[in-house]
Amino acid sequence: MKKVLLALCTVFAFAAVSFAGTPIKLSLWDKIAVPNNDSVCGLEIGIGTYTPNLRGVGWNIIYSQTDDAKGWQTGIVTISKQFVGLQTGLLSMSETFKGVSFSAVNWNEGEVTGVQWGFFNMAKSVSGLQLGFLNMTENMNGIQIGFLNFIKDGKLPVMIIVNARF
Repeated sequence: MKKVLLALCTVFAFAAVSFAGTPIKLSLWDKIAVPNNDSVCGLEIGIGTYTPNLRGVGWNIIYSQTDDAKGWQTGIVTISKQFVGLQTGLLSMSETFKGVSFSAVNWNEGEVTGVQWGFFNMAKSVSGLQLGFLNMTENMNGIQIGFLNFIKDGKLPVMIIVNARF
């Protein structure tokens, strides 16, 4: 059993340094969880939960919230402060994001490095790709592809189909 749990942490954790946490967490709602641990290195399954530190997979039906995560986070609503990896859901919100966010609405209050892919994508700063119906950012180092594309600091702040700034 220990080898299986260790393999889960190794497969799902993207961190180069070791990270101590419970290998499996089952959450009913927020802090109603077994075990009720703030750190998960492996698999978190539940209806809705807040786990400050996640390395691995956070699979929650309604919402999944974390402060610092590396791996895959999914749910109807996913919220993170610092995230590296893959976020999926209807609404994904983050402050600092590196990876791929594949949700109907991707809302980022800080920097995105990677891809925002959804119906509506918004970020303060993007280094990478925004792919959706409506894409918005203040600062871009990359490409937007969608029906309406807004780059506040761009030479052409509003474009249809494609907009870019490097």
